Amino acid sequence: MSHGLKKRPVVVAVIGCALVGIGMASGFALSRGQYASNVETVDLPLVQSHDWIDDLCATFRVFGRKYQPLVDIGSDDPQAVSELINRTTGLQVEVPTFAETQQLFEGARIVVIDRTPGVELFYRTSAGELVSIFILARPQSINNPLTEVTETIRDNLSVAWWQGEQALFAVVGPSSNASLTDMAQSAYLKL
Repeated sequence: MSHGLKKRPVVVAVIGCALVGIGMASGFALSRGQYASNVETVDLPLVQSHDWIDDLCATFRVFGRKYQPLVDIGSDDPQAVSELINRTTGLQVEVPTFAETQQLFEGARIVVIDRTPGVELFYRTSAGELVSIFILARPQSINNPLTEVTETIRDNLSVAWWQGEQALFAVVGPSSNASLTDMAQSAYLKL
């Protein structure tokens, strides 16, 4: 009889610990759901991709189009943007302007696409659409030959890109933007 009494406190303690653990897990799940409901989500493909164009599109969607662009340097200091491009890619270029297509420069941020450092330049059209120019530190090589401007469409985004001698350049924006190709051709000549 005394042997049965000794087991009872152990069983009660184990059940008590289990109930405390269940309570903590439930509280964590409920509190996490409360905060998660305040976060805006972006629809990105779940399939893992090693395609740099998909990386560009995902970066554009997350840091530009759905939100106000997240910039490291604003439009008020083009010299600092040129220095950022130089430090990140090694290129000596000025921030391209597109007065002929009425694109307003909004700022720049550092990016990494396909493990390659670069800079994303944000522009806003007169219709309020966001367009980005990516400059990536990927020099010409056997695997990355020089190209002319090539256009690719991914979902609802258009990507006009070219491989230069010292860097890869890409202009990304809504596929409905008719001036995107003209902007890419103008950037191709300026960069």
